[in-house]
Amino acid sequence: MVQMDCALFPGLLAEALCARSHDKIERVYFCNSGAEAVESAIKFARAFTRRRRIVYCAHGYHGLTLGALSLNGAAAFRDGFGPLLADVTEVPFGDLTALEDELRRGDVAAFIAEPIQGKGVYEAPATYWLGAERACRETGALLVIDEVQTGVGRTGTFWCHDQFGIEPDLICASKALSGGYVPVAAVLARDDVFRAVYSSMDRALVHSTTFKQNQLAMVAGLATLSVLDDEGLIEHTRAMGDYWKERFAPLVERYEMLVDVRGKGHMIGLEFGAPTSRRLRRWWRVTERVRPAFFAQTVVLPLFHRHRILTQVAADNVNVIKLLPALTVGEPEIDLVVEAFDDVLRDAHRPGGLLLETTSAMARGSMRRGQRRRRSPAATAAT
Repeated sequence: MVQMDCALFPGLLAEALCARSHDKIERVYFCNSGAEAVESAIKFARAFTRRRRIVYCAHGYHGLTLGALSLNGAAAFRDGFGPLLADVTEVPFGDLTALEDELRRGDVAAFIAEPIQGKGVYEAPATYWLGAERACRETGALLVIDEVQTGVGRTGTFWCHDQFGIEPDLICASKALSGGYVPVAAVLARDDVFRAVYSSMDRALVHSTTFKQNQLAMVAGLATLSVLDDEGLIEHTRAMGDYWKERFAPLVERYEMLVDVRGKGHMIGLEFGAPTSRRLRRWWRVTERVRPAFFAQTVVLPLFHRHRILTQVAADNVNVIKLLPALTVGEPEIDLVVEAFDDVLRDAHRPGGLLLETTSAMARGSMRRGQRRRRSPAATAAT
C-alpha cells in the first residue's frame, strides 16, 4: 500500500511552487482545501518541534474543520462545536510584545497568521512580521503563514509575505491555486520539517488524504501559474492596488463615514465609522441599533440592486466591505466600482440614509420567499 510512484504533474507543480518561494522551501504536500492545509501545518509543526501549543491571532480565520476552527479568531464560529484543541493561545494581531511573551514560554510548536487578515482586511507593518520571525527563530517555534486568501498573486506578489521580507517555515495555499475551478491546496515546507513527518518507510502514509495531488487538480494548478506568468497578472495586480487607493481617495475626503481604504493588490477593505456631524450621527446610531455593523450591509445591498456589483461585508459585526475581484480586473472596472460606491455613499449621507431602502428590500425579499413557499407543491404536500 506504500505509494512508491512520483507522478509527473504533482512533481512539476511542486517544483513550480518551490521556485516561487524562498530558498528554504523545498517540499510540498498537496491536499484539497485551505482548512486541510492548515490542519496539515498543525500536525507538521507538532511532529517537528515535539511541542503541542499553537499561537494564533485575534480576528484570524483559518478554516472550519476541528483543528483550524480551534485557531479561529471569532467565537461565533466555535460555539456549539467544542471541545476543540486545548493547546492553543490567541494573541492580538500586530502586537509583537504579546506574541513574544507567549513564545518565550518555550512550549509553542508554531505561530500561525495571515499576512493580511481576511476577516476585516486588517494589516500589520513589516516591522511586526520581521519581529515575529525573529522571535520564532529564537524560541524554536515554527512560523506558519496562511496564504490561502492572500497568496498566488492576490496582493501584488506571488506570496504576500514576500512584501515583508520574511521566510516562513510553512506556507499554506489554496483557493486561487486552481483559478477557483478545482479543489486543490498545498503546504510548502522546509525539508527537515517535512522529513519529521515522513521519517521512514513505515510512516509514508502517516498523513495523507484520498484525493491529494490528483491529476486534474495538478493540471489546473500548473495552468493557473502559466496564466499568471503569460498574462503578467501579478504585476498588473500590484499596479491595480495603487489604482484602487488612488480612485477611492476622493471618496474618503468627501464622505465622513468612509474612514479608511486599505489592503494590497486586488484585496481591498473599505472601513466605515461613526460620522462627526450631528445630523449624520443620529442616523448612524439608528442604523447600528438594528444590528451591530449594519451600516456596511446597507451599502452592500444597493450596490447589488442598483449597480449589479456583488461585494461582501468582511466579517460579522465589522463595518468593513471587502473587495476581491478577479485578478484580470483593470482600470475601467475599478472606475465602474468607485462610481457605484460614490452613488450609494451619496445617498447614505443624506437624511434617512440607506436604512429605509435596505430594510424595505429585505422585507420585500422575505415576503416573496413566503409567497413562493405557500405556492410550492412541496409546501402544499407538507401541509
